[in-house]
Amino acid sequence: MKRINKLYLTLLLICFTPLLAKEKSYSFIGIQTGISKIDNKDTPSIGVKYGIQQGNSRTSFIYSYDKKGNDKFQMLLLQVDMGIFKNAFRNSSIKPYLGATFGLVQAKNSQLVRDRGYAYGLNTGLAYILNDNFDLDLSYRYLKTSKLKNIDEINNLNLSMHYFY
Repeated sequence: MKRINKLYLTLLLICFTPLLAKEKSYSFIGIQTGISKIDNKDTPSIGVKYGIQQGNSRTSFIYSYDKKGNDKFQMLLLQVDMGIFKNAFRNSSIKPYLGATFGLVQAKNSQLVRDRGYAYGLNTGLAYILNDNFDLDLSYRYLKTSKLKNIDEINNLNLSMHYFY
């Protein structure tokens, strides 16, 4: 539990530190689709995102829904990303990033047994800037779970589109 509390406090610090900077911020909404590997079961997923991009950092709230047969998985995540290799990609439309994720997971199986817990982990990806209002984002997320009985880890590969306003 101490490990989760430290991770949660670190994420909060990372989230709110960019808000203290004087850089302009942009809100965005997005949709995502992908595939999740939940304890060696591949499941398609869909999701929605809301967040703020400020300079080189981005904070997102993500709701994701995965379903495979009678198994259903829902995740509510807070994701914080920081751009990397800024100088190398300064004049490029491609922007690589690394980040951390923390959130809640709920699983329901065919016997209607609910399992709830936490997830935390790392993510990486490439954002492709289409224009001032849209970007495409290809990302990978690894999550370790806590307090879930039947799920130890979750791997996600997602494609997202964001609209900045």
